[in-house]
Amino acid sequence: METYFFVKSDYKLQKIIINDIIYIESLGDYVRFFMEDKKIVSLATLTNLMNILPNDKFVQIHRSYIINFDKINFVQNDVVSIGNYQLSISKSRKKELMDLIYLKMI
Repeated sequence: METYFFVKSDYKLQKIIINDIIYIESLGDYVRFFMEDKKIVSLATLTNLMNILPNDKFVQIHRSYIINFDKINFVQNDVVSIGNYQLSISKSRKKELMDLIYLKMI
């Protein structure tokens, strides 16, 4: 399994290490990758990214967000705390997220 991929951003090819991604936000035809130390904007879609990201590690929680499941702090009501961010969970995506969480519960 690949541990990184490259995206085009600011006229250069940027290496994205999959484990460093906190979450990804859709910006129409572009996406913004949020990592601990930087943010990168690239021409891509969430649909394309969901096809290359490991599906046991990444989950789409909203039409605008894909999150790294390993980076979740907590889930409360319709909000997920991930890194230093609070993101909304859409009603249609909440079941998928909660199913993954229940699989990891003790």
